[in-house]
Amino acid sequence: MKPGKKSKGLRIQTGELKGRLIPSPVSPEGKSNFTPAIIKKSLFDIIESLQLQGRLNLEDSAFIDLFAGSGQMGIESLSRGFARAVFLELAWDRFESLKGVLDKLGKPHLVLRKDAFRFHSGFDIPEKTKVYFMDPPYSFWDKKTEKLKNVVEEIAQNEPGVAAIIVQSPLPLNWEGFTPRSFGRNTLNVRVLA
Repeated sequence: MKPGKKSKGLRIQTGELKGRLIPSPVSPEGKSNFTPAIIKKSLFDIIESLQLQGRLNLEDSAFIDLFAGSGQMGIESLSRGFARAVFLELAWDRFESLKGVLDKLGKPHLVLRKDAFRFHSGFDIPEKTKVYFMDPPYSFWDKKTEKLKNVVEEIAQNEPGVAAIIVQSPLPLNWEGFTPRSFGRNTLNVRVLA
């Protein structure tokens, strides 16, 4: 890295891995794709609330990130006490980068180069409960909204032990069972199943 040049990445906010840098592969358009800090905080506040209500025990739960990108949300979940994180990322450069980062962390994880539309459930993980997080590229919402909704419905109906499904989108979703929480141009849509 050249002197004076900042590294591309984001630091883990809280927990055991606090302060560690998560590198972000830059897309061909020159953009990195990080979830805003306020969204991340809100998501983990929701998870903490489920814990306090006795609906979720992190030590026996997996966090499943279906469009992992840099992996920041799943890595943050590991830092905050989830037993395992599962990452799906189809883009080769992001997948390779994520594998390297996760191997260095030494935390239980499963990283797969898979298409979340086709391989979104049925993972061989021993944890009793699961939290699914979905943050597809915002460009997907123009033409693939129905496909994204189908993925969510299949998980809710067929996957055992799902405590919550959380979907980040550019606008609130009017999907059955979801409660939207908007933050500027981003919305967290939450469906609690536990």
